[in-house]
Amino acid sequence: MKTKTFRSRMEVKADGEPGEFRAVFATLGVVDHQGDVTLPGAFEDGAPVRISYWGHRWQDLPVGRGVIHADDKQAWVDGRFFLDTEAGKETYQTVKNLEDLQEWSYGFDIEEAERGKFEDQGEVQFLKKLVVHEVSPVMLGAGVDTRTVDIKGLKPYPNEHACRLRDPGDFEADSFRRVTREHEGKKYAVIMGRLKDEETLTEQAYRYPIETWEEADARAHCREHEGRFEAAAPKSGARHTAKEFEMIQGVHDLAVELGAKCAESDDSGDGEEDADEDEADGKSSVPGRDTLAARVAIELLEAGIED
Repeated sequence: MKTKTFRSRMEVKADGEPGEFRAVFATLGVVDHQGDVTLPGAFEDGAPVRISYWGHRWQDLPVGRGVIHADDKQAWVDGRFFLDTEAGKETYQTVKNLEDLQEWSYGFDIEEAERGKFEDQGEVQFLKKLVVHEVSPVMLGAGVDTRTVDIKGLKPYPNEHACRLRDPGDFEADSFRRVTREHEGKKYAVIMGRLKDEETLTEQAYRYPIETWEEADARAHCREHEGRFEAAAPKSGARHTAKEFEMIQGVHDLAVELGAKCAESDDSGDGEEDADEDEADGKSSVPGRDTLAARVAIELLEAGIED
């Protein structure tokens, strides 16, 4: 069995079950520091895999399990640490606390490989089919074109799903602006700012209003842009889905047609900081929608409309 170690992209999934994580453990189509090129298709998508104790310690019990996924650029594991064991809980906390210092490795057997020329870098070994036995957090790695992203978890907002593209700390603090775009007929917000020592604006995050964006659609859009997704936080009481908001909007429109006065809206400020403060206080960045049902009920009573 062989092992490969990478400084890899890792995130703790705040919107999942406790102990869940995602780690990108291989970059495809590049020469690694061992002179190998792992090709797309080398990993079996959907294959179950063990999460080993720190440093491939096979003599110790596994600390988790996961499922391997891959596309044409990278391979990753969606896993879960065993938090009901001391080793699993200890490994989870260590990985989480290390943040961008964490590196990962995987143990594998080669089923198919061949040697050949790769671009202008001479002869390499092309890994065409691998069987991965385990994935493990390790101390040092030798990855190519990989990086670790924030693993602390995004702050869930009560009214919007969030997609982080860049860490806010990379930007000038007072440079954030919020603009609106549209994708397949649905509007979403783009948080933009100036990177430090730069003058142009760069996208930092996307926000998807829950009344028009289903979680699955927002997650897919975020993944297309290689962002870190965070589902909206459930508010106290029932949380409305996009379909429920559509029904509420229909009631609102009917009430207006029957003579009820439409609820007025209050615009929130632009920028990352304003948006964060509003949502921390439980206010919607989309005017008036978080209290729409209550306002419609009051307006119906005030207008004297009876069932």
